[in-house]
Amino acid sequence: MRSARAAHDSARMVFESRGAIVVRRLPMMARVLTAAITASASVLVRRPMRGPTLPTWTWSEEFLVAVSRAVLAASAPSIGVVPPRDGGPKPPLGRDVRAALTVEDVELGGVRAERYRPRRSPSGTILYLHGGGFVTGSVKKARRFAAAQAAASNCDTFSIEYRLAPMHQFPAALDDVVSAYRAVLRQGADPATTVFFGGSAGACLALSALLKIRDLQLPYPAGAVLLWPYADFTFSGVTILTNGDVDMLPVRDLAHIWGPAYVGDADPLDPFVSPARADLTGLPPLLVIAGGAESLLSCAELLATNARRARVDTQFTVYPERVHHWMMLSGLPSTAEAADEINAWIAARLVRAEQTR
Repeated sequence: MRSARAAHDSARMVFESRGAIVVRRLPMMARVLTAAITASASVLVRRPMRGPTLPTWTWSEEFLVAVSRAVLAASAPSIGVVPPRDGGPKPPLGRDVRAALTVEDVELGGVRAERYRPRRSPSGTILYLHGGGFVTGSVKKARRFAAAQAAASNCDTFSIEYRLAPMHQFPAALDDVVSAYRAVLRQGADPATTVFFGGSAGACLALSALLKIRDLQLPYPAGAVLLWPYADFTFSGVTILTNGDVDMLPVRDLAHIWGPAYVGDADPLDPFVSPARADLTGLPPLLVIAGGAESLLSCAELLATNARRARVDTQFTVYPERVHHWMMLSGLPSTAEAADEINAWIAARLVRAEQTR
């Protein structure tokens, strides 16, 4: 009887705790909705009168930037009640992608992941790491991008559901990625044909994982694709200020909240926290892509400079006037150009592995 009563009391406490969080979220959700509507209306008024914010910007970029900035500003102060993972069904995949892949939920060394396996013999393996500033984002949100990349590169792709801050601070996410990599290798993946793929916080994790792999003396993957890396927690890059008013990710206004939420008691200069500042000697090839109008451009430049100084094979491309994560806008010519660059780079790594066998 006591056991049943204790279980009942525990369940009631959990229910009440969740209810309190939901109540606390309501004002934040109202602020976010109001901010998004106001930002959209401002674009409709401002652009016809003043023209595009930057010469090459489309209407879709104007809305992306305005709404993203407004929503992030409205939600950031409530980081403790923002749900890190979204509920509800997974976004459906396109018909062509579904025809090319089998999709399943898997576990890699205790870490949940979604696997996108090509129906024809895979050419390699990708560990896909979503973005979200370490405080948000999910496999579900990124599944269309991850699945499309799996189909385009014909790679067995694992999208990793690493733990998020502030509940799980550094080094939880990094530990998850290394555990997932170990598990993929145990399952028989060839490191010579395995590529890490990360955007924003995911790019930071990919680079930090390479440093950890170096320290653990594990076999390196073939390389890493690092898109608009969020990998310097000193937040000292000049473009955080110079691009602070035009980027969709206003790092200048978020750093004091997102930074401590992830870093916790660690040193922001720790190379595993801020791998853009690390000694990158010995790492495998890197593809670094950034937008010319993003706040984190300086971070990407620093990363590429350090990699080249360490004699790492580094391909670095800046797409002018593009903002953080612009590739979510599939209709932009620069999105197609960047996708072609990524796919060609991955294909070159896989061909090189075959040639050296």
